[in-house]
Amino acid sequence: MSTNQDASSSRIVSLLTPLNILLALSAFITFKIAHQIIHYRFFHPLRNFPGPFWASVTRLWIAYHNIIADECELELALHKKYGPVLRITPTLLLVSDATKLPEVYNRQSNKSNHYITGSFGKTESLFNMQDHKHHAHFRKIAAGPYAFSNIKKMEPMVDRRIEGWLDRIGELFGNGEKFDFAPWAVYMAYDIISEIGFGAPFGFVDSGSDVGGLIQGFHDGLLPFGLMARLWPFTHWIKSTWIGEKYLVAKPEDDSGIGMLMRFRDKLIIQRQQDLEEGKKGRVDLLQTFLDARTEKGEPLEMEYIKAEILLVLLAGADTTGTAFQAMMAYIMSNASVYEKLMREIDEQTKAGRLSKMPLYDEVLAHCPYYVACVRESMRLCPSAPNIFPRVVGPTGMDLYGNFAPPGTEITCNPWLVHRDSNVYGPDVLSFRPERWLESEEKTKEYMRLNMAFGYGARVCLGKDIALMELYKAPLQFFRMFRPEIVNREVPGRFVVKGGVGFWEDMWIRVERRLKCGG
Repeated sequence: MSTNQDASSSRIVSLLTPLNILLALSAFITFKIAHQIIHYRFFHPLRNFPGPFWASVTRLWIAYHNIIADECELELALHKKYGPVLRITPTLLLVSDATKLPEVYNRQSNKSNHYITGSFGKTESLFNMQDHKHHAHFRKIAAGPYAFSNIKKMEPMVDRRIEGWLDRIGELFGNGEKFDFAPWAVYMAYDIISEIGFGAPFGFVDSGSDVGGLIQGFHDGLLPFGLMARLWPFTHWIKSTWIGEKYLVAKPEDDSGIGMLMRFRDKLIIQRQQDLEEGKKGRVDLLQTFLDARTEKGEPLEMEYIKAEILLVLLAGADTTGTAFQAMMAYIMSNASVYEKLMREIDEQTKAGRLSKMPLYDEVLAHCPYYVACVRESMRLCPSAPNIFPRVVGPTGMDLYGNFAPPGTEITCNPWLVHRDSNVYGPDVLSFRPERWLESEEKTKEYMRLNMAFGYGARVCLGKDIALMELYKAPLQFFRMFRPEIVNREVPGRFVVKGGVGFWEDMWIRVERRLKCGG
């Protein structure tokens, strides 16, 4: 008996060769892949929704297209082929029908695991809080400094930054020397948000450069952010390992772009705390408001949460506004009739005395309807975040054109796609035509109701009013003071999407001072 057992054991051991182990491992992996494909394709609740085969069985499909930056264009083409709903991962549906926005982004909808990446640190900011009740609680605390009444009080501060930016452009480039407008739009936006947020401009405009590499740091972190979000089951697992902890969860000591931004943030907070300890009066800005804020129990906010929110301001508070300004320049200067019509309006309102030397926000809204339409049309065609923003379908499920999305399904829209819904915007949906915003009060209300440029619903961007304050003033004053000329009219600039965030590059222009500049 013992001899037989020994012989059996010997045979088993003899089978454990490196080749056999490799074959067994390969067979196991093949089985798991085949099982996943069969399950997702034939037995998953979303099996009846249309879309590319590989998208339905693996998230690697969307990750690949995120890397090569053709997600938006490809999905637009796929919507034309399959209809208004696509299955773009095994568990995620993409809807291009703009009229579905109120349903997808209803007040009770929770964010999906897509947002928990660790790319911007461990602690949640408002942006990646998943539960809608948890988000509502913290949004109430953070909303005060972003209220429009507060932003209006900061208008003179915004004016000073815009004036300084225009003076600098005139000083450096008023002689007709060509320059890349793309970074200069962001320099202005960063100096404004830093003054509003932290008490002083970072100095982008004065130096004419990317101070501390902040902009490059943000851009460097975008692709990892986009990939981690799209691969969230893997992201959740890898973050729990030492590899994820060391290399994927952003930390101030990292050499990455986000790590650099974190160190810059920490320096700002330490300096402010030192100022307060020395008895220096803290100025009213976003940072001070967060430091002064108290919970319902009267306790200060946790410092890690404050750091997360300040990092969010650094990340998203300026670059996205700069993108909108860049888009306006590209679209307006590529269309001679739009530029001429815009300048007629600006000059007429200036001559009539309806615009101050530095136009006020209220004056622009009241007297420059075509200019406002240009802002809105630019942000329609070129939203700063042409990205997916997934939510979780609620307990009743959702009917989508005859197919049922059960509770718990991930569902999303993309502003770049819903803003190209021809059923809403008409057959010329791909054309830059500001007039569409002025032709019918009813249609304008519909466009505004179905606009996703700043997000949608209860989670709309808190910094929206700051961004609009800049966009309703700075570009108008720029056009008032300078006559820009695009160096390459055929290709006025290059729109780049990294990780779901867009920005322009290579926007080479020349400027000439106008004889009739403001007031």
